[in-house]
Amino acid sequence: MQPTRLVRQRLIVILLIAFIAQMLTPSALSAQPLEPPLPLPRPLPPPLPPIIEVAPLNQIVIDQHTVDALVEGQVAQVQVTQVLRNQSGSVAEGVYIFPLPKDAAVGDFQITVDGQVLEGRLLDRDEARRIYEQIVRSQRDPALLEYLDRGLFQTSVFPIPPGATRTVTLTYIHPVAREGDLYRFNYPLSMRGYGAATAQAVNLRIELRDLPGLRTIYSPNYPITIERTADDAAVITYAADGAAPAADFDLYFGAAQELVGLNLLSYKPAGEDGFFVLLAAPALDAVADQVVARDIVVVLDVSGSMQGKKIAQATAAVRAIVEQLNPQDRFNLLTFSTGVSQWERRLQPVTTQSQDAALAWLARTRATGSTDINRALLAALAQLDAPDADRPAYILFLTDGQPTQGETDADAIIRNAQQNLPADRTPRLFTFGVGYDVNTDLLDTLAAELRGLSQYVTPDQAIDEAVSAFYAKVSTPVMSDIEIDFGEDVVIDDVFPYPLPDLFAGEQLVVVGRYRQGGAVEVTLTGEVNGAERMAVYPQRVLAEQGGEPFVARLWATRKIGHLLAEIRRNGPDPELIEAITDLSLQYGVVTPYTSYLVLEPEMIPTTPAGEIILPQMRIDADELYSRGAAAATDLAAAPEAGASAVAASQERIALQQAQTVSANSGELRYVAGRTFMLRTYLIDADGVTRALWVDTAYDDAMELTTVEFGSDAYFALLDDPALAQWLALSPELIVVTGAKTALRITVTQQE
Repeated sequence: MQPTRLVRQRLIVILLIAFIAQMLTPSALSAQPLEPPLPLPRPLPPPLPPIIEVAPLNQIVIDQHTVDALVEGQVAQVQVTQVLRNQSGSVAEGVYIFPLPKDAAVGDFQITVDGQVLEGRLLDRDEARRIYEQIVRSQRDPALLEYLDRGLFQTSVFPIPPGATRTVTLTYIHPVAREGDLYRFNYPLSMRGYGAATAQAVNLRIELRDLPGLRTIYSPNYPITIERTADDAAVITYAADGAAPAADFDLYFGAAQELVGLNLLSYKPAGEDGFFVLLAAPALDAVADQVVARDIVVVLDVSGSMQGKKIAQATAAVRAIVEQLNPQDRFNLLTFSTGVSQWERRLQPVTTQSQDAALAWLARTRATGSTDINRALLAALAQLDAPDADRPAYILFLTDGQPTQGETDADAIIRNAQQNLPADRTPRLFTFGVGYDVNTDLLDTLAAELRGLSQYVTPDQAIDEAVSAFYAKVSTPVMSDIEIDFGEDVVIDDVFPYPLPDLFAGEQLVVVGRYRQGGAVEVTLTGEVNGAERMAVYPQRVLAEQGGEPFVARLWATRKIGHLLAEIRRNGPDPELIEAITDLSLQYGVVTPYTSYLVLEPEMIPTTPAGEIILPQMRIDADELYSRGAAAATDLAAAPEAGASAVAASQERIALQQAQTVSANSGELRYVAGRTFMLRTYLIDADGVTRALWVDTAYDDAMELTTVEFGSDAYFALLDDPALAQWLALSPELIVVTGAKTALRITVTQQE
């Protein structure tokens, strides 16, 4: 044997990359470095001499993680590409072990490294479980325990030279889960617990084809971009740089023959009211008689502060809106500063001539004077008080300042708007605050009272791009004055948003709420299209009677907290609102910039003379949290109404109120399978030695507590309970409630 070969053999470092699939769901693959399981495909190399440098496991990094999936009908073809880099000074060997999707055909599964197809072996379920348990025992890494029911495929790669990269490509085919007319595609993007470095770049692309009547497209855990390419097709993308994915990637999509597709997702904990998410989306191309005719008034601030780049971009945005008006619309343009100027005295029909005339008038606009928001708003409302007002009305109101002329009191301006609404209809007011010198409370309240939205354009954003992007979303309404009914026998409450917004072509309505009893329901969707009532009935929809999708509860709680925070901002720190926010944050693991008071400081706890840790009192101190929440709420209510911090705070509240995805688990709170755990860090001695413990927020010190050693036979016996296995996967140190008066403590014996 040549010396160089001997040295190379002795330099081999085993790297385990686990591609883990979510238990009991179809999934894709994800590579993660871990210590190797035993037995290996070949014998272990001899021990390394102390003088030889080897590559530590954490020196293999993932430069790029790319997923390209094609879902055609109900079949998914998935290709996963990862670029791995050995950043150590030693040669490394990769041993790859990854689970197959439960219903994937092995013949359609390949692994290719730099163009070479590698051989591997399929492990049966029992062997897969044994390997997983061995990894868990040796690494004290319980996250793998979520995936014990998979078969595994194993292969090896050698060598990975120092500083070199290897491109690993995996391909497979499997059917997509379907329930009724709702499909679910899952890809295990999370790398938590597998010892892998965060991917430097993550890119997902999922193409949907051959799905007649494709309507709803929704991901609960990642902000996706949706490009509708045809009525039966779409391309969904997600990209992130240097961010650790906190959860697997789920994509739901529904198909329907109705003009508006409707799907339900729900979750009902045992003994509690349930939660639902309702998705409604119209056909991509609405026909002419299904497009709602509107009255639109665009109001532009031309005060002196708008001079220069602002007025140029703002007029460009208004010009784009005028050019995109629908043929059935009527419109008018208003500008304001010290006074108000109108293009025409009343609304005008959309024609080529009227559009050209309006744009010529707009081109003569100059920025000068003060800011009379009250007068401009009343003038816009007066435009909509027409005798033939049988159509929805929209006001787009753009300003960069606070009221400095005429009525300057924000509360009085809001009252004036409420008292001067047009007869028989409530217009939708969409406000755009430009820059930081805007009264966020005034704009937010006006938009909320007039069934619209507030949006802010920060100095680093282009005004025309922001306004045009928003208008593109609301340019084609297909149904207004929407109401949803679940039937007289189903009690629905705490619905957000309320009232429901209009439905637009190419957009999706996401409604959350609570219900009393689960079971089959018939959902009725009603609304108006050009003055005529339209109704669609969706039979055989289901609200879960127990279990379901836990993320639904967190999404509802997120929106509820957003609305409670907005109420505190408007009306002050009411004790009931503070208590409600604290309870929701703890119960559903929703941490916001306003609920950071949930993080508790470390405590000193005693030990026995032998050094054994005495379990401390673990009950969450609700009184202390309430006290801190009251202080935070007082600060929120007293915060400035203008400035960079005010704009940022308003954007945070709006994001919570309109949330469509659940927030990632924070460092202090984790929501797992319907339970929330809080991380409690304790000082053990005066030298600053600490120990961390995840505690179920439902735990009470009066409960009977059973202690089980992590990695013991008793511990692995607990994993036959699927729900318990998900909770235990959080950490080797935790307390979880198992009954009304019982709890389980998992712990690792401290080594001397």
